[in-house]
Amino acid sequence: MVARNNPILANKEDANFREALKLFDSKQYKKALKLVEANIKKNSSHAESLALKGVLNHHLGHKAEAKPFITKAVSKEPGNYLVDHLAGIYFRTIDDYPEAAKWLKASIDNGSPNRAILRDLALLQSQIRDYKNLRDTRQAYLEFQPGYRANWTATAIAQHLNKDYNAAVNTLTKIEDIIKPHLTEADLYEQSECCLYKNYIVNEAGNYTKALELLEKDEKEITDRLSFLEYKAKYLVLLGQNEEASLIYRQLLQRNPDNVDYYTLLETALGTSSKPFEYRLKLYEKLARFYPRSDPPKFIPLTFLPSDHPSFEQKARDYVESQLKRGVPSTFVNIKPLYKNIEKLKVIEKIVLEFFKLQAPSLNPTVTVWSKYFLAQHYLYLNDLVKANDYIDSALDHSPTLVELYIVKARIIKHFGDYEKASQIMNEARELDLQDRFINSKTTKYLLRANKVNEAIDCISLFTKLDDDAVNGCKDLHLMQVNWVLIESAEAYTRIYHDYEKQLKDLSPEDSSEESLAAEQELKENIDIFKGLALKRYHAVIDNFKIFFDDQFDFHSYCMRRATPRDYIETLKWEDKLHSTPIYVRTIKGLSSVYWEIYEQQQKQKEMEASNEDKESSPAKSKKSNKNKKKKEKAQNIKRKAELISKVESTKEDPDPLGAKLLTDLVNNANGKILDLLLEYIKKLTTEADSYQITWELAFKLYKENSKYVLALQALKNLDRILKQGQPDKKFKVIAKSAIELLHAAENDPNSPAAIAKVVEKGLQGIFPELSEGKAKFEEIYA
Repeated sequence: MVARNNPILANKEDANFREALKLFDSKQYKKALKLVEANIKKNSSHAESLALKGVLNHHLGHKAEAKPFITKAVSKEPGNYLVDHLAGIYFRTIDDYPEAAKWLKASIDNGSPNRAILRDLALLQSQIRDYKNLRDTRQAYLEFQPGYRANWTATAIAQHLNKDYNAAVNTLTKIEDIIKPHLTEADLYEQSECCLYKNYIVNEAGNYTKALELLEKDEKEITDRLSFLEYKAKYLVLLGQNEEASLIYRQLLQRNPDNVDYYTLLETALGTSSKPFEYRLKLYEKLARFYPRSDPPKFIPLTFLPSDHPSFEQKARDYVESQLKRGVPSTFVNIKPLYKNIEKLKVIEKIVLEFFKLQAPSLNPTVTVWSKYFLAQHYLYLNDLVKANDYIDSALDHSPTLVELYIVKARIIKHFGDYEKASQIMNEARELDLQDRFINSKTTKYLLRANKVNEAIDCISLFTKLDDDAVNGCKDLHLMQVNWVLIESAEAYTRIYHDYEKQLKDLSPEDSSEESLAAEQELKENIDIFKGLALKRYHAVIDNFKIFFDDQFDFHSYCMRRATPRDYIETLKWEDKLHSTPIYVRTIKGLSSVYWEIYEQQQKQKEMEASNEDKESSPAKSKKSNKNKKKKEKAQNIKRKAELISKVESTKEDPDPLGAKLLTDLVNNANGKILDLLLEYIKKLTTEADSYQITWELAFKLYKENSKYVLALQALKNLDRILKQGQPDKKFKVIAKSAIELLHAAENDPNSPAAIAKVVEKGLQGIFPELSEGKAKFEEIYA
């Protein structure tokens, strides 16, 4: 039984509080605040007023003052359901979903009569993936509001997420039986989606016979004909009814003959995948006659025919030459998957060279250009940059206004390592067609790779929305979450400050002239500016991913109302792997490198302080010699920074446009706390992006530095697993050195128990059996 408190709203202040609640609901926050402040003035322990004041402060923008009132209120009366509800509202507003769910649940448990809280609680439990409690909450809310189909669907989803498949199907079936006689035309879409979702659940449960029966039973009610056919064909294959399945896949091919998956599935149904090449070839020849304008039936045979098969060269010749004659720009991209087989690559090279020398000159002149374009990409793939450059130059001499040729030319120059020239060539291509957004984006990327950040932002700004007072589109790029520009900018700023660090290191320490000291000071300022900007851009990408995660909150209710349960389930699966997105992994890699640099500088500083080195001579001279110029230089720096801020500001009235505070906070973050901050990002990668090599490399380095040797060992094991799959030979180059480092660290750490070192050694023997023969021999082999 739930303990019930005394009735709420029974004190003298309750009349004011009641009125304040009404004002809060109507968003009259200032009037409500006056009333609760009057209550608190009379009774400083009035928990409901304290809680409401906290919520009102947050809505009025006094965010720093909000939480103390909430904390004080719940500490005084944690069993007061109204206080719990207000605490839940506050934590939901600041996106602290676990705390919000905790207090809303407490409100229900403490006897709140407001059953609508169950709906809000269900949304929060979905957000934090508390599926066990979600099922109970959805069931309770369904009992409170059984008149809406969305509540039945939401309950079924909660049961499905808990893998209670039978209960989910029964819930969907029950509401179908109730409303089926009363369906209107407007309800047909929702009915169709719910039928398909029910089928989706039965399929996931593995009962394909029942899934097929339900599908055929609901055929008339399913308006999504494509999903119906795909589901039915899949079930027929899984049940061994291949002949019927093949007929459906042929229907699907008639609907979309360019879908490669349908060809693969048709082969599965026909059982041709394991048959001789000749048998499969006849199938695709027949399909090519049925769908003469489709690419897959012509290309797929090239993937399974061996390079020495009598038909391979002829099929490849027909495929490549027909596209070159028609001037298809994507010919190389289409054929590129075959290049994984070196023998097929040689056959294709021979075909194109013969065509270029014998046939192309006698055909339309554009055929020659596209042949050269293909060969330039071909030799670029082979890293024969000289030949690639010769072919693309020849093509440009022939057609100097063809944008695609400049793109390949820029790529070739980029591979030569000349990013400056590559960006200039790409910009030439852009100027040929100023309305082409794609070439504009490519030029922006190449300018960023050449560290021309301001020029790049000006370039991309041609396609952004500019405010009247905006210098460029930088703010709009942040607003529109253009992550590829943000990450490229961050990496460019990182390279720029590294260049300045190199210049600073190259300065002669013996030169104490005013010019040298001024140059040193300027370099240090530039390093701080661009390091701060790099941090700012990395964090901008991370903030965008936080927004992506928070944005799913609205879908927990929206998808129920719009009757899209299948899409909702797929959205949840995608969100669960949100931080495995390549651009996020790349961001954490770049950010961690900056964090490690700052951490290592902190460690060096500690060592210098411990050794009591004299650090006064050079800085003192610098200050003394620059005393007369200090005022003038300060004015120049302020003007220079103001100009830079106008170009790099990410939001309107940004309090930290150059990332100076970000950098200062990190630099002043002593006692290894910077690694704790980094650990929060790495943890997301280890749970969601566990298939990336960089994830476990970053995790190993961090765990080893934090003396978490068992976790570091686990990271090495995961790294070993990944390298075995892709590059088994690389394992020894990557892991062996790390294994030796871990072994020494665990053995020589006086604060680590001896048992940990033994666990580490035993675990490393699983990766390197040679280690069992002795550590000395192992180090001799791999050091």
